[in-house]
Amino acid sequence: MTTAKVLGQFVRVGSDVGVIVGYYGMPDVPEDHYAIWYGQLAADGVTPSARTVPVEHCVLVDKHEFYH
Repeated sequence: MTTAKVLGQFVRVGSDVGVIVGYYGMPDVPEDHYAIWYGQLAADGVTPSARTVPVEHCVLVDKHEFYH
């Protein structure tokens, strides 16, 4: 799935869980990749840092929990 519908979806990549924040066609995301945010920040400590991952390594997570 490489449309805006994937934005915000949780995915599992190996043993890690992240959130899709970009897909091919958006700036800096290569073809057949998603940009995944794993909660990391750039060196400035403020800017979120997302990693690009091949789509075939991403498994959509269809269940998550909310807490407050």
